[in-house]
Amino acid sequence: MARMWEDGVLTVKTTEREALAASDPETFFWTPHHERSPALVLVRLDRVDPSELEELLDESHRIAGAVRGA
Repeated sequence: MARMWEDGVLTVKTTEREALAASDPETFFWTPHHERSPALVLVRLDRVDPSELEELLDESHRIAGAVRGA
């Protein structure tokens, strides 16, 4: 569902990766390591609004569940 990438940075799955990074690249980004996984985005926890993080975690959980159930 989500994984710590480094201290203070969480990896989540989302269908909105491009839009999130375009709207706030200081909060949402990815590294070359994540290029092959277009659903993954890194989130700086000290910059993200808690309600937005909650939505991202819910979405990531749904996406991860859909992959496992397939």
